[in-house]
Amino acid sequence: MQIGVEKKRSEKMGTIQKTVREIKSLKIQGASKIGEKAVEALAKAGSESSAKTAEEFRKEFLKNSKLLFYARPTEPALRAAIRILRKSISREGLSAQEMKTILRKTAENYEKEWQNSLEKIKEYGAELIEPGSTILTLCHSTLVVEVLKKAKKKIKAVYCCETRPLYQGRITAKELSDAGIKVFLIADNAASTVLKKCDYFFTGADAFLADGDVINKIGTKQISLLCKNYSTKHYVVCTTNKFEPASFFGKDEPIEERNPKEVWEKAPKKIKVLNHAFDRTDSQLIEGIVCELGIFPPEALASKLYDKLKLEDSHEDFLHLEK
Repeated sequence: MQIGVEKKRSEKMGTIQKTVREIKSLKIQGASKIGEKAVEALAKAGSESSAKTAEEFRKEFLKNSKLLFYARPTEPALRAAIRILRKSISREGLSAQEMKTILRKTAENYEKEWQNSLEKIKEYGAELIEPGSTILTLCHSTLVVEVLKKAKKKIKAVYCCETRPLYQGRITAKELSDAGIKVFLIADNAASTVLKKCDYFFTGADAFLADGDVINKIGTKQISLLCKNYSTKHYVVCTTNKFEPASFFGKDEPIEERNPKEVWEKAPKKIKVLNHAFDRTDSQLIEGIVCELGIFPPEALASKLYDKLKLEDSHEDFLHLEK
């Protein structure tokens, strides 16, 4: 009965509200997938808009953008995707109908560019893995999974941390196993017991910052620190959309704190349960970042993106959606 009620509520929701809800509840998860779904939602909402004037359309678009923009605090890929769409309709003199068409085409191009980036990342990532390698992973990253599937003939085994409290590591384990890769699912705290067998630690990234530091699922930092003791190389796999330009202007990337009930649904009242979703891994711990541009030391990639985005000509205000 409850399932039927939820389905009816979902059907009544608008495209934006439904997408925001699914992002917040992690029904849509993985930074790249979140960005992709946000673009789809904004393009669809735009095509369904009844706005008659350009001013009305832009106001509606901005309202929808903000709802998505703040759906998850630690998601530069989401913010980057929204900025791309916003910029596409920023030219003066466009009609509401012209902006609808531009949004649709921009969304289509975004998907094409994502697929192109994915193919390049798979090639770069698979090439760096040596034959007979054993790999450790944490959480779930579409890009990491695709790289490992591409390199499966060179992989001896993959250890997947279960990734509490929502167990996204199980998704990774199943996808890799379905692809024919030998997989072991382990408790998060068992990472140190298998690292001596591992040649690589592969993770995704939810954010990549100006100093080269990476924000990823909670537990990434402590495993990365352990990697140094076992000479295991930590590689981060992500698109450059995970880069947060505002970090060059001193803006900190927020660390999302999720509902404590995910950790302990009925905790005693005197116990305060903390549920930080992410942590920050120092650039010095990371062997390299695999992206669509190639494989780079973290600080070198940050410098490259600074030049590519021409951030010396930008001000922090330019990077905020609400401005």
